[in-house]
Amino acid sequence: MKYVIDSCVWIDFAIKGRHVDSMTKLFIDDLAYVNPIILAEIIPSARLKKESAFVECLSGIPCLELSIDWESVLDIQYFCLKSGINKLGLLDIVIAQNAKQNHMGIFSTDRHMELLSGKMGIKLKTE
Repeated sequence: MKYVIDSCVWIDFAIKGRHVDSMTKLFIDDLAYVNPIILAEIIPSARLKKESAFVECLSGIPCLELSIDWESVLDIQYFCLKSGINKLGLLDIVIAQNAKQNHMGIFSTDRHMELLSGKMGIKLKTE
């Protein structure tokens, strides 16, 4: 299965050396993807820290087109609020929606993504 790799995993990978085996397998099998939101979350900090090799690595990962279905986002947000899931970031919902639109899973260690993936029927990879 192809996976949208969430920013928290990229940060753990680049800074803490976590998820190396999982990330390597995804890279080798061409199953790793990003989207513009994820890039916008991590590239500015990487540039600030002069992590040019990391930024270059990211430029080689396929980037999904971001086509936001706002009606779907509203429905997801409503469903989550109705289910007692509060303080869910709009960007997390859009990232999850983008993965679902493209029939992909999400590789994330974020608790919000865990909740979203369960509610939206998206395969979640945590390691």
